[in-house]
Amino acid sequence: METRERKWQPYKNEKDAIIPLIPKACGDERAAVELFEQMRWGSDPACVKCGSTDVYQMRDSVTGDRQANFRWRCRDCKKQYTVRTGHVMEDSALPLTVWAMAFWQATASKKGCSAKQLERMTGISYKSALFVLHRIRWGMVETDGAPLTGAVEVDETFVGGKPRKLSKQQREKIIAEEGALPKPTRGRGRGHHTPIVAVAERSTKKVRTRVTADVTAPVLRAACNEMIRNTKAVLYTDELAAYKGMGKEYAGHETVCHSAFEYARGPVHVNTLENFFSRFERAMFGIWHNVSRVHLHRYATHIEFLHNNRECTDGVRFGIAVRSADGKRLTRRALP
Repeated sequence: METRERKWQPYKNEKDAIIPLIPKACGDERAAVELFEQMRWGSDPACVKCGSTDVYQMRDSVTGDRQANFRWRCRDCKKQYTVRTGHVMEDSALPLTVWAMAFWQATASKKGCSAKQLERMTGISYKSALFVLHRIRWGMVETDGAPLTGAVEVDETFVGGKPRKLSKQQREKIIAEEGALPKPTRGRGRGHHTPIVAVAERSTKKVRTRVTADVTAPVLRAACNEMIRNTKAVLYTDELAAYKGMGKEYAGHETVCHSAFEYARGPVHVNTLENFFSRFERAMFGIWHNVSRVHLHRYATHIEFLHNNRECTDGVRFGIAVRSADGKRLTRRALP
């Protein structure tokens, strides 16, 4: 039988040339510095203090090599800075090789990366790995995104597993204090679950999420008004009663009845968000396992970023995450 040699083409375009640089940056500090400088500033570095382009790399007067801390200096404002300055990496004592690995794992993995995985791969503590990933997720937040418009889907999901089984002493204590054990609830009344509301723009397939206290009509209306441009959008939702009357604020409102096993009626469906939630729930189940309500919005932002940039290559997505974290800070004091 005739065989034909296959010609491998590992990169779809020239922008994918960044991919071979990342493994080296994960093991060499100089390579990591140069990679982040390229991602942040490209071929036109500018001062992060005043914005001037009249800057230069500070070098050793004897050897002529770059200084050990890879500083830059601005001739206009006379300030010194590094690639960490004005970024989520600022004031971090961790080497940039760790940050390169963290950005790479957080952007290249389809369902994100856990802090335990980053701890094993880099050798840092779990506490540091968790804080690094929280910083990266904070950098992934869209701060200048325009409200969604056109055909927009709205749906919600609930995050949280089954309540822990109570011990005999815990059951006796609850009965003594409240008189009886609480009855288990199902559906949207589950008190141990946290709701997440998401909206998706059909034309761009962009998704945005909000963690809410409940799924009552005022809460859903406030979340939709925050993420959707009024009067210019047509809403597509399920038959949840809280959505009734919301179409008066927009150009239209169509519903699909899931309780009657109706999942699509022409253009009327919420399948875009069903796909998004399936990815998010698989990440919760297989990668993160257990997430506090306090930090749930950060994990939702992580999957939101991966979903909105799913058509990019891994190298391009890496660069988008690095540039998106420019000008953002998250300190330990800001965390609960």
